[in-house]
Amino acid sequence: MKDIQNICTSIEVNDQKMSNPVAPIIVQTSSFRFENYQHYLDVNCGKEEMYSYTRDGNPTTAILEEKIAALEGGEKARAFASGMGAISATIFSLLKQGDHVIVVNTVYTSSVKVIQSLKKFGIESSVIHVNETQEIFDYVNEQTKMIYFESPSSQKFEMLDLKQISNFARKRNIYTVIDNTWSTPLFQNPLNHGIDVVIHSCSKYIGGHSDIVGGIVVANKEIVKTIDEYGAVLLGASLSPHDAWLAIRGLRTLPIRMKSQQETIIKVLDCLKNDSRIKKIYHPYIQQKELASTYLNGYSSLFGMVLDNATPQIIERFVNHLHVLSLAYSWGGFESLILTAFKGNNEEEMKKRGLDLGHFRVYLGLEDSNLLINDILSALDYAYEGEEI
Repeated sequence: MKDIQNICTSIEVNDQKMSNPVAPIIVQTSSFRFENYQHYLDVNCGKEEMYSYTRDGNPTTAILEEKIAALEGGEKARAFASGMGAISATIFSLLKQGDHVIVVNTVYTSSVKVIQSLKKFGIESSVIHVNETQEIFDYVNEQTKMIYFESPSSQKFEMLDLKQISNFARKRNIYTVIDNTWSTPLFQNPLNHGIDVVIHSCSKYIGGHSDIVGGIVVANKEIVKTIDEYGAVLLGASLSPHDAWLAIRGLRTLPIRMKSQQETIIKVLDCLKNDSRIKKIYHPYIQQKELASTYLNGYSSLFGMVLDNATPQIIERFVNHLHVLSLAYSWGGFESLILTAFKGNNEEEMKKRGLDLGHFRVYLGLEDSNLLINDILSALDYAYEGEEI
């Protein structure tokens, strides 16, 4: 007679000698068995190392961490359940009561919100907008312990001089933290220019398929250990083994995708840059080419554009006539997306961020470039039909 209960509940002893999978194995478990009581003691006394609980570490997640650390030229990486999980863990781990953090230019809105929320814990912040990198230093005071930024930034895609920031900050023991999601580890490596911490959202280019949410932090071993102990283990925002596996899958095609999307963005921007209906285009290919040539190894396919003399009606007609680009949050997957900064009730907030009413964030995916160009131009024709430019 079958022992159904035992069959269902017994723990398998895996013999991986019988197989050699090309793709990594998904170690989808929350816990790991100790060999015996002495092994349990040795692990807890630090005499031996092993995975014991997936919140603290997992073999599948470790593969992703090792790959991203190697791509960024960092000593160590730690994966998280979201980009915001990575950002929050970094900030909470490296700052303390009485510290001051500077947030530069139009970074991701949620990043600004979480930093500003630290005021209730006695951590002050300054959200600043600068045209030149050296202007940042005018806002530094004796309590400043972190400069947090993106380069290129969100929405306006402004670039900053990484070496100038790192040289200034290191003399004053100020952490420098960059969200490097736009560039990916292929197109920019901030650690090589003295930046302390690099953060990526794995939900974007690294995942590449719009089917995971994740984040990762790369730094030296000491910083990652601090973030691991306080921001990862205690806050608990650990990436699942399955999502880590999906991110590894995304890495397999990242070089091919980025090459294709760089070709697409250049073709599309060359077509749009002289269109009279477009007031402004924000992208390093168009602006700040000197800084771009210094720090970037390529151009990613996310950019900002501002429709000229935009009204809510023009915005609506433009968006609703797009058939290839979809109106949606996020970016970095296979599909092209667009998002209007105007949400119907946020004009004052947009003004504070220096954004025009007709500002759009546009992401170009893996579709044919001519298909994307025709879609945008057709929507512009429809939006401005009967309008004088």
